[in-house]
Amino acid sequence: MKLSLQRITNSTTFIPAIDGLRFIAISSVVLFHILKYITTKDNHYYHSSIDLLSIQHIFEKGRIGVPLFFSISGFILGIPFSKSYILKGPLINLKKFFLRRLTRLEPPYIISLTILFIGSVYFAKTLSFNEALESYFASIFYMHWLVIPQYLPLINEVMWSLEIEIQFYLLMPIFAAIIYRLKLPFARYTVYIALALCCMISNHFFTLQYRTLFGFLQFFFVGMALADLYVRKQLILPKTKWDNLIAIVLFCLIWVYDFQRTGSSIELFFWKCYLVICFFFFFYYVLFHRTLPFLSHKIITNIGGMCYSIYLLHYPIISLSGRVLLKYQFSKNGYMNISIYTIILLVIIMIISTLFFLFIERPCMKENWYKNIFNFKQKEPKSSTV
Repeated sequence: MKLSLQRITNSTTFIPAIDGLRFIAISSVVLFHILKYITTKDNHYYHSSIDLLSIQHIFEKGRIGVPLFFSISGFILGIPFSKSYILKGPLINLKKFFLRRLTRLEPPYIISLTILFIGSVYFAKTLSFNEALESYFASIFYMHWLVIPQYLPLINEVMWSLEIEIQFYLLMPIFAAIIYRLKLPFARYTVYIALALCCMISNHFFTLQYRTLFGFLQFFFVGMALADLYVRKQLILPKTKWDNLIAIVLFCLIWVYDFQRTGSSIELFFWKCYLVICFFFFFYYVLFHRTLPFLSHKIITNIGGMCYSIYLLHYPIISLSGRVLLKYQFSKNGYMNISIYTIILLVIIMIISTLFFLFIERPCMKENWYKNIFNFKQKEPKSSTV
């Protein structure tokens, strides 16, 4: 059996830079969770030697990786629908659309969730059987936000964002039919902006105890708007020799956003708008002006291509490995020690996630893979002579 780390996809729609953007998103999330775990669990040792608050503040910005994923999803799902409506291409077969996502995403999700259910109850013993079972079935049906709204998914906290993704998948055909059917680009972009503003404004007036799509819809619209431009091959800014520098500046501006920022509702609202605008133009320069070519390097795209496996597994790996790892002090220098912890955890995450990707996720990337499970050709019985 030939093993490959390259994601299986339709070669006609493969966009290397998208996997490069996935690399940025998954790296941000993983580093955020690693540093959060280390500085929370090991603060007794570093309390007097380094500034933990500064480290936490810097790497907390890694949470931006989640809305980055949302924008990528909006773009990826937006391309086929925009081709269908805007370019008058073939109609989208919704049965095939949903079946593809079901067979592509569900097996790795359910397998990882089942493994973590068993591990949390019988090995780590962090949850009782009843607690884990309730959370398990709530997560299986992406209803944790409704069944147990006061908690993030108990078995694997990061799965809350996958519930947001599923809500978008279900509503994407409706959004596409409403927006992409509009003939004039100006009308479509007016709707993108209006809906995004409505979502951000409503989030300030209606605070829910659980996270839903409408708290993050503006990021999905960023992707949909970019898909609109992409299929029409429409540039909105001229290419210049400074494009790479502009992309780097935009990337840096994204990380200026502060999740701990406090202030008036108006101030917070404008900062949310700021983040959405930075996302849009950073993605634009990477995808349309083809800046930051290293994002299309094979190593980067391979890691970005396996981001789903990494996302599903990294948080429990950090928790499980960290329990053992943090018992050891490798250096009297606090910064050096945290760096060693981070490198070791990254290596462990990549090894386990790569194996999961190769043997669980990647086979599910093959279209109609499930049809071949029981499709064995019966061997003809050999004739015998007496």
